[in-house]
Amino acid sequence: MSEIVTFRITRRLKERMSRLRHINWSELLRAAVERSVEEEERKLRPKRDPVRVEGAVAEMDRLASLAEGSKWVGAEEVIRWRKKRYSYSTRA
Repeated sequence: MSEIVTFRITRRLKERMSRLRHINWSELLRAAVERSVEEEERKLRPKRDPVRVEGAVAEMDRLASLAEGSKWVGAEEVIRWRKKRYSYSTRA
């Protein structure tokens, strides 16, 4: 079921809108309100979901356990890939 929402605009703006008959103002305003509501709701959501954070930590621990006993070091791997990625900018 739909609800009716009204708001005021200046007479001048209404006249300008009337000249642009090819625009479906109801559809345009509905979409704008929808975007604004979604954006504001997103701002109100908690930044971190504790359940997802806990799951991510468990996954990181699981992956770290796979590397135990090997010579692989994550920090060195990141540095190696960054050097490979950005080395083009240091070349003449």
